[in-house]
Amino acid sequence: MTSVLISPAELAALPAEEIVIIDTRAPEAFAAGHIAGAVNLHDIFTYLATSTAEGMSELTQKFADAFGSAGLDGTKTAVI
Repeated sequence: MTSVLISPAELAALPAEEIVIIDTRAPEAFAAGHIAGAVNLHDIFTYLATSTAEGMSELTQKFADAFGSAGLDGTKTAVI
């Protein structure tokens, strides 16, 4: 893949065991319909940290926890 944007056909061609599809919509929209196997992480991109070292540390931990719980283990690609 040479672009950060992919088409539905390119997504369908990716091996399911190598990707985690992350849906960032509100939980209600996610519940109404989503790509099979997707995980809902609505808050991940609305989370704000302060510019202090503590805030950046908190942000890093928040992302690590959220992505880890979504199944990203360092060997898979996130598709958002």
